[in-house]
Amino acid sequence: MSLLIKNAMIHPVTSKEFIGDLLIDNGKIIDRSHKIYVQADEIIDATGLHCYPGMVEEHCHIGVHGEKTNQASDSDTNEWSDPITPQVRALDGIKPFDPGFKEAIGAGVTTLNIYPGSANPMGGIGVALKNDLSVTYEKRIIKEESGFKMAMGENPKRAHSENGKKIMTRMATAEKIRTAFRKALDYDKKEEKPYDMQCEAILKVLKGELQAHVHAHQADDMMTVLRIFDEFSIKPSFEHTTEGHLIAEELAKRDIKVAVGPMFTARYKMEVNRRTLKTPGILEKAGVKSITLITDHPVIPINNLPIQAALACKNGLSKDEALRAITINPAINLGLDHQIGSLDIDKDADVILTDRELLDPTHRVLYTFVNGKIAYSLKEEGLIL
Repeated sequence: MSLLIKNAMIHPVTSKEFIGDLLIDNGKIIDRSHKIYVQADEIIDATGLHCYPGMVEEHCHIGVHGEKTNQASDSDTNEWSDPITPQVRALDGIKPFDPGFKEAIGAGVTTLNIYPGSANPMGGIGVALKNDLSVTYEKRIIKEESGFKMAMGENPKRAHSENGKKIMTRMATAEKIRTAFRKALDYDKKEEKPYDMQCEAILKVLKGELQAHVHAHQADDMMTVLRIFDEFSIKPSFEHTTEGHLIAEELAKRDIKVAVGPMFTARYKMEVNRRTLKTPGILEKAGVKSITLITDHPVIPINNLPIQAALACKNGLSKDEALRAITINPAINLGLDHQIGSLDIDKDADVILTDRELLDPTHRVLYTFVNGKIAYSLKEEGLIL
């Protein structure tokens, strides 16, 4: 089925915005131009509206961590049984009918990367889903192994100081990461060995087959991660990056990808005491190339993703980078930029139409398209069509 969106303000995010048309066919963007003269199965006159790529949430826990966060029955985010659980997969813990999915599609978030939690130095493997509620869960998967979740700082200490007292200090967190890396390398050297799921998962990181995404708020934790990863000749990317502004030049020099957020929760623990909305702008000015903004849903609701971008823009991040931070940059961080994240020809037709600019906090999403199909319409009172 073909769809022609006409006379919209097109925001490709990878090139300059313009007033024009967007042509979609068979789930793909096949043309964009000031004027497209073709017949289509459906035509939407988008005069006065804004057309953006669907947003990409690079770090959330929709489906594994319910919003009733005080109930253990509603949370499958963290596997508490051991500090080192690289073999577990968020894929196997997601509840596909979690209401967060519908909330996300109504906000224009068309791709969700879902990680295990941050209680463990090695917490497991994430999964990237296309947020298409009209198909079965398995058909939503676009990257079964989207990243290797690790964690530093307060969370591992808090989670495991009581759980058999396996971690009491940041030193122990670092030791467990080093030990796990070395164990996997020793395992790899053996010609004959029983299959070890933990080591096999870790080896994907050490061999560059799977990107490590490390939960780290404090600058000292980030520097510890860089020191450990240097020892094994690999490169991390950072999640949260709350004190990234304190080491912005170092992150830029090393070409480290960063995800910043959530940006407006309370300073509920020591390691977020230096949180500032200026961090993304400082990182951009220092030359960090790929800045992503995240909600960590349900830490803050996912519909606040563009609001975070607006606040970052207000506090020093350029408008262009603020839009990239919720579209193409997270796609790059996930290795999915060939498929999603911008309104470029041959990419998936994940598109949103808004009545105002996306960085205007008063904007409304009128339509969300996933793979060229209407997934949300404000006229239908938010019902999936």
